[in-house]
Amino acid sequence: MMSIREAITALSCENVLECFFGLNEFDILIYRTLLKLGGARIEQLAETIEKSENTIYKSLQKLMLCGLVFREKKTIEAGGYYYIYMPVEPERVAEKMRKMLGELCKRVDTAINEFVTEFREV
Repeated sequence: MMSIREAITALSCENVLECFFGLNEFDILIYRTLLKLGGARIEQLAETIEKSENTIYKSLQKLMLCGLVFREKKTIEAGGYYYIYMPVEPERVAEKMRKMLGELCKRVDTAINEFVTEFREV
């Protein structure tokens, strides 16, 4: 586990997404690509990034669970449907991270108070 001091020193845009959402470099690449394209089908992402559709799908699932991507169902007139994967705007993602950070600060503050209480009695 990285210490808070180390985390502050090493903080960058990519590792913020890693820290808050557990994303890896490939997940972040998919998110960035969706932002550039304004949304895409799996096939388009696979062609753009030159990875298999299965690999893209796994990453998209993770991004959807984190709330960084959502999908829109499109109907084909001749029958059937497909999905367009859309990125959540960076400003909304930043709001999520700030909310999570606020919750973390509350938990850390509680832990610090417990530390003071416990070690004062030593």
